[in-house]
Amino acid sequence: MNRKVKVWDLAVRLGHWTMGALVLGAFLTAEDDDTVPLHTRLGLALLGIVVFRLVWGFVGSSQARFKSFVRSPREVLAYAKEYVRGRPGAHLGHNPLGGVMVVALLGTLLVITLTGIITFLGPEWDGPLSGVLGKSGAHAVKEVHEGAAGLLLGLIGFHVAGVLLSSFLEKQNLVAGMVTGRKHVPPDGEPPKEPSLGARVGGFIAAAGLGAAVVLLVLRLFPMGEAEAATAQTQLIDLYQQEARAQDPGHAADPARGKALYFAQHDKGGEKTSCTTCHTEDPRAQGRSPAGKRIDPLAPSANPERLTDRKKADRWFDRNCKQVMGRLCTPGEKADLAAWLLTL
Repeated sequence: MNRKVKVWDLAVRLGHWTMGALVLGAFLTAEDDDTVPLHTRLGLALLGIVVFRLVWGFVGSSQARFKSFVRSPREVLAYAKEYVRGRPGAHLGHNPLGGVMVVALLGTLLVITLTGIITFLGPEWDGPLSGVLGKSGAHAVKEVHEGAAGLLLGLIGFHVAGVLLSSFLEKQNLVAGMVTGRKHVPPDGEPPKEPSLGARVGGFIAAAGLGAAVVLLVLRLFPMGEAEAATAQTQLIDLYQQEARAQDPGHAADPARGKALYFAQHDKGGEKTSCTTCHTEDPRAQGRSPAGKRIDPLAPSANPERLTDRKKADRWFDRNCKQVMGRLCTPGEKADLAAWLLTL
């Protein structure tokens, strides 16, 4: 007589349904430019879950590990023949065809998320890969992304059909099994010995840590959204303003003073120099260093991530003020110049 035993652990089940929800959200936000930021973050979260599941497939519980359900082509073909005849053999966890589907889904999701990230970091969205990935290359990556998304839809259809048919042939509810973790098995279908609790906890920490690390690493490369950038720029000016008022309580950031500071001429080795020497008279244009190196525009309207990071902004002010004026900028000068740049 068949009996129910615990087969799939909580990590497998949560990962399964979370991936499903993220995939649905990603498809619903894929077509509208206004939802691109949400679409990319759903994809990034999906990448983290996929990385977690891949690692968990080597260090997780017995039935979560790939070695428990990934079979040789000969075994898969033999099982498929029995499946078509309507009398598939019983398996504790995923059957051989299910194992193929797990690998196919994870592989396709990995391709989709990686190509999506590369596309978002490329020239279409002015990401950090714009200088190394040409438009033709970016287009090719996007084509792979969209093709893999179409393939995923087909795989999902086969997956759902296979689960329903297997539930019928095996006379059990496999959908409910992925919720409860339990499944009917023959009397001789004893679950294998599980790794120790310490090994499972350590494996979970490693899998979750690697998934989170990948997400955070890629997220740092993402170009900042307009609303997010505007908030960061306003906050930076407020910080400079607060520091300026500590020296002069009546100080208020003045774009006119910032403009005057930008164009002010200073003597340097018998020559006149100003911010325009390297950054041109239009901060929205690209500049050139004395060595001929390209300098990205200063104005946030042309370079949205300008003035969004305090450390980067301070480093730019310190270097340029020393080069032009021979001293560091005051907090008030930083606030004035930043306020003017934001008006352009």
